Amino acid sequence: MPEDPSNPAINVSRIKAGGGIAGAMFTVMSMSIFLIAIPALRYFLPAAIFLGGGVALAIRSIHHATPGAPWIPNSSRN
Repeated sequence: MPEDPSNPAINVSRIKAGGGIAGAMFTVMSMSIFLIAIPALRYFLPAAIFLGGGVALAIRSIHHATPGAPWIPNSSRN
């Protein structure tokens, strides 16, 4: 049976959520839905916040130490 190209399901990757208050509201509401629906995720939230904050601080300190340099180094070597 061939796949139906007109899939009526919601595709989260197609929802546009930019920066600012709209993106923050989308993120908080999506996170709330998942935390209510899947209680086991509540244990991972503090760890995710802690690790995400640590990575953000590390990237900020690296970028602050070398202004103008790219945040993510290029993997290709010349």
